[in-house]
Amino acid sequence: MDQVQIQRQRNSGEWATVMVVQNLAPNITNAMKATARSNPGCRVRAIDANGRVVDIL
Repeated sequence: MDQVQIQRQRNSGEWATVMVVQNLAPNITNAMKATARSNPGCRVRAIDANGRVVDIL
């Protein structure tokens, strides 16, 4: 099964990977919400193995 990187945007504009989850909708949603709670005010996105944006908050 493919994996998805959960990333947050730093103040400098760079994206930093904070965790990797399996490519299942509930896993991606939960990981993105947890990342957003841990990093208030930061944008959060999910990137697949090919570098495509899967979802963004």
